[in-house]
Amino acid sequence: MPARTSLLTGDTDGILAALDASGVVGVWSHDVWAGRIAVSDSFADVLGLAPKASGVSLDAFLATILAEDRLRVENALHAAVEAGGPFEIAFRTVRGERRLGLRGRIDRGESAGGRARGLGIAIDRTEDGAILHQPGLHAEQAANRMAEHAIALHDLVADLHQPRLAALLDSLIREIAFTLAGHLEKGGRRRNH
Repeated sequence: MPARTSLLTGDTDGILAALDASGVVGVWSHDVWAGRIAVSDSFADVLGLAPKASGVSLDAFLATILAEDRLRVENALHAAVEAGGPFEIAFRTVRGERRLGLRGRIDRGESAGGRARGLGIAIDRTEDGAILHQPGLHAEQAANRMAEHAIALHDLVADLHQPRLAALLDSLIREIAFTLAGHLEKGGRRRNH
């Protein structure tokens, strides 16, 4: 096992600096049965909430989220509580200046003494949102993600022995490839493959 660096052996300032550089703005804890979400002081400040050790009601927390995103976040939280496990969702704040992401894990109660709860971090994704204002770049990224998913599906279809499905996926992959080629030509970038 490699030796630990000072960053991992009690260098609290170094750890906090690394978290800050990674966009982490705070932590959250969701007591499902009480219907309360506690957030760190730094996260509360970003949301415009008064810091409270006991947390705020789920409704008060959701009220800090832009109305267009609120129902999606609420539904994602409820689905994560039902399923348990990893959780991640991005949203915009009502203040309008921030795009945040919640990432963590929902424990349905099996290992938390019978109480369902969620724990995680809040990440500032405001800079990620700048990509949304560059339609060409956003479209290229979407096409790249589609290609990744189509390739993964193509690998899975071989086990199904469904030639028609395989042919449809081949057609889809070709169309995605033409779309990506168009983005490369518009962007004036050389293809390396």
